[in-house]
Amino acid sequence: MHEKEFNLDEIDEFELDREYQKRVIERERKFFEELKTENEVFDKRTLMILFSLLAGKHIDEFIGVISSGKEAVVFSAKKGRRYRAVKIYRVATCDFKTMHKYIQGDPRFHLRKSSRRQIIHAWVEKEFRNLRRAGEVVNAPKAILRRENVLVMELVGKRGVPAPRLKDVEVDYEKFYEIITRDMKKLYCEAELVHGDLSEYNILVKDDKPVYIDFSQSVVTQHPLSKALLIRDVKNICNFFKRKGVDCDYRELYEYITGEKLHPIDEEIAQL
Repeated sequence: MHEKEFNLDEIDEFELDREYQKRVIERERKFFEELKTENEVFDKRTLMILFSLLAGKHIDEFIGVISSGKEAVVFSAKKGRRYRAVKIYRVATCDFKTMHKYIQGDPRFHLRKSSRRQIIHAWVEKEFRNLRRAGEVVNAPKAILRRENVLVMELVGKRGVPAPRLKDVEVDYEKFYEIITRDMKKLYCEAELVHGDLSEYNILVKDDKPVYIDFSQSVVTQHPLSKALLIRDVKNICNFFKRKGVDCDYRELYEYITGEKLHPIDEEIAQL
């Protein structure tokens, strides 16, 4: 008799939990329905992944859109008292040829097929691993979980408000140049990683320190594109800080990071 009562309690708890999940998912379904008016329409499979994050209690609620582009949209979300950034790649509009090129040369991945979904799953896995790797040596969002074309990360900011980009705030540019170039060297020498798209647009400023985001295109130093991408990074960084009055040279920065002089042939290849 006692055992039966225990089982009934378990059933009641299960029913309550299921009802709670149903209410949460219904609320979020309405949220995503409203996004249709803003052209943020996702395929059914992606919606099911987002709902599974709610049902699995990885996310309590989605709050709103942080950024939206051709290839991905980033939502702010909440889990308990912590805020998350949920990056969702658009399966229908991603540049799969470019993605395949970046993945194919990465020794961590071996694509047997080249289906759209397989490529994008590998792309999200690559960004997840890159964030973990980068976070060991520099300030970067903590990667929490990934599911197919969805990546959940720590939201960099305060009380759910994203931190501003470097391009949008005034800082001590001499100080920031020193920190950023030192971090680029750490990424290259310690994490053996090249960001690949580093600029004032994907460096956030929090607590007067740079935080690096968007590591999807980042490559390991063994990748055949690593030198070309590093050259692009050092040029972007030097061009920005030169406009802010900092005396810098991308060739010197390249040599500081790698310990090697920039070869003219590598620079020509980087421009292709």
